[in-house]
Amino acid sequence: MNYIAVDWGTSNFRALSVRDGVVIKSVLASCGVGSCQRAELPGILQQQLRRLDEAYDEQLPVLLCGMIGSNLGIADAGYLAMPLSFSQLLGKGMPLPGILPNPLTLRPGICDSQVNEICRGEEIQLAGALVHSTANTFAAVGTHSKWLRVDRLAQQVTGLHTLMTGELYHLLLTCSVVGKGLPAQSFSLAAFQAGVETAQRVMREETELVTELFRCRGRYILGAMEKEDAASWLSGLLTGYEITRAHPGGDQTVCFIGSDTLLPHYQQACEILHCRYELLSAERAIVTGLNEVFRYGE
Repeated sequence: MNYIAVDWGTSNFRALSVRDGVVIKSVLASCGVGSCQRAELPGILQQQLRRLDEAYDEQLPVLLCGMIGSNLGIADAGYLAMPLSFSQLLGKGMPLPGILPNPLTLRPGICDSQVNEICRGEEIQLAGALVHSTANTFAAVGTHSKWLRVDRLAQQVTGLHTLMTGELYHLLLTCSVVGKGLPAQSFSLAAFQAGVETAQRVMREETELVTELFRCRGRYILGAMEKEDAASWLSGLLTGYEITRAHPGGDQTVCFIGSDTLLPHYQQACEILHCRYELLSAERAIVTGLNEVFRYGE
């Protein structure tokens, strides 16, 4: 399997040159779709692929995935509707002639129109995670955590549920009075656990999430916690809320897919909540998923 894959999101661009299923070179850039004019995108793609140097070959197929296939991107590849077969999950998408000398295709996203849920990019992680895990529920965690359910017997993706955990955390700390005037933050496991336990109280309907979000400020103003621990407490609250809302519970295991910096927080929250879990690096999931796409297309 020899190809080039471009994961082009709202904030970042990444190109991977793969030979025999192994990444031999990658390039990163901050030229996300959200910060570029649509007319500029073909030129940016050409420029960034040249940075692969000897790992770029005009004969290799190039696959674009992520927000580059949205209404903000180089073209709108649309969304595949659920329930979605595993074979549909592994499709390359629509051809884009005339942009590169390479054969170029653009992957669609996936959606559940019954509940107005959309997903673009994380489905590649899911394709890889299906190889590494026997779970029926997967959580691609991050800015917008995507919880995906599959039916192994029917070989279908059957459910999608988004929780804006990462974005809400960022907005509260950087754009809200909750985070205004805070000193540099350091991670506190005790504060994180207290946040997770507050999320449990929210789920028991002893309090409300929108109330507790503001009480983060009240806690450090009134001395109930150190100002340096506010981010840890807020992280625990939002991560704990996400897991308690979406985890199927019981003896079912959720495979969490994410960065090496984020996954330990989900692991800690699951331990506190006594939820079964597996951890899978997003990098590993993406590369495996891309390999599956190109293996399927052979």
